[in-house]
Amino acid sequence: MAERRFPRPDADFAAYMNNYYDAVEKWWSVNELDETDLKPFTDALSGWSAAFPAHVAAQQRAEAARQNKDEARRGVEAQARPLTAFIQGYPKTTHADRATIGITIRAVGGGATPAPSSKPLIVVESAARYTHELRLVDESTPTRGESPRASSAPRSLLP
Repeated sequence: MAERRFPRPDADFAAYMNNYYDAVEKWWSVNELDETDLKPFTDALSGWSAAFPAHVAAQQRAEAARQNKDEARRGVEAQARPLTAFIQGYPKTTHADRATIGITIRAVGGGATPAPSSKPLIVVESAARYTHELRLVDESTPTRGESPRASSAPRSLLP
């Protein structure tokens, strides 16, 4: 006969061990064996029976504490977001102020992104019957799946 394994979930283990103890104790008394031989097992079961509910209660307290923490965080974030928006839009706020506070330093200027050196192409491929696949490719390298690179020379705004 195969070895019997104990259930893995703690609640199932607790129920199993309580039934196991009742059956073993009954078997022990029917066979008129010395009950002092069962003492190490009964002591271990008593320790488990005290530790398991304490653990469950601690988990429930921890879950309640986590929910309270998450709710408090949402409250702080709800207050900080409009405050940050006000500070960002305030005319006297400097980049140094933003860095000290730890909020985003918005990029200013930088010019327009230069135009690509080559134009994109659309390649139509037959994927299956009545199905086509469209791919955007770079004019200079149509077999590679890469976007066109921006040219290094700035594009003039005047003709």
